[in-house]
Amino acid sequence: MNLPFRNILIYGLGLMGASLSLALKKKGADAKVTGVVGSRKSKEKGISLGSADRILTSEEFGENPNWNDFDLIVFGVPVNTIVELIPSLPEDWPGLMTDMGSTKRDIISAVESSHSSSHRYVSSHPMCGSEESGLEFANADLYEGRLCILTRPKGATEKAFSDLESFWRFLGMETVEIPALEHDRILSYVSHSPHIIASIMTDWVWESECVQKFTDRSPLPLTGGGFRDMTRIAGSNPKMWAPIFSSNRDEILSSLLDFRGHLDRIISELGPEKPLDLDHWKSFMEKSRNHRDGILKKKNDPKKL
Repeated sequence: MNLPFRNILIYGLGLMGASLSLALKKKGADAKVTGVVGSRKSKEKGISLGSADRILTSEEFGENPNWNDFDLIVFGVPVNTIVELIPSLPEDWPGLMTDMGSTKRDIISAVESSHSSSHRYVSSHPMCGSEESGLEFANADLYEGRLCILTRPKGATEKAFSDLESFWRFLGMETVEIPALEHDRILSYVSHSPHIIASIMTDWVWESECVQKFTDRSPLPLTGGGFRDMTRIAGSNPKMWAPIFSSNRDEILSSLLDFRGHLDRIISELGPEKPLDLDHWKSFMEKSRNHRDGILKKKNDPKKL
């Protein structure tokens, strides 16, 4: 199978965008990929790394934004930038349009406001990435075997949805359709709030005077694998995550309040008035392990982590 696209624009050639470009080449896509970056320095870096067939800065592209030169446009920039760019897209443009935004309500609203009639914009969220940022960390296998969530605005054609499914599957992904409201609620639990919690945990540990004191004295970190794994995503790219927290504020607040309720219940179990109950804590850990298996679908595929 090959793709019907011959000229692809990836607007935002960071980690995700550059990985997408490399993945297309690795899969043998017969398409020319143009990437847009934010600065001349990134352009020079992208050219030296072979991140795309052609690379332009956003300023260069803005001087002559020939959207009609492309039959597929993929936005790989922060959510707020995607929302700003959508109104500039030609309403009657026949090509396929998508994004890789981590929240959907603002994007879907912008599409529906700008494209009142039938159109070919369907939003995407590839569930992959890294705590690293920058096109130098691009990985041609980033999308292989991962999930891509698709969200269709009102007016999107069935052909556009089908073509986008085929595009991501060409790259080795599985797809599922989730509406915008449910997408943002789910992501507040499985991604957005965990990023905040990981950052809080990092600050909480570092602000302990005892931890600081003996970390300074120790030749190696005092932490084990648990702290490293739980805080891997702390402090991820602020330019990407600040707009995510802003655009999904209500759902993140709701999920964090829910989390606080769970934490309060655990704190009450640790109070001095509570008797020591080993069976309770064994049951607590066993239930958590089962729930993790369910979330990660390990019951369906024991090879998944």
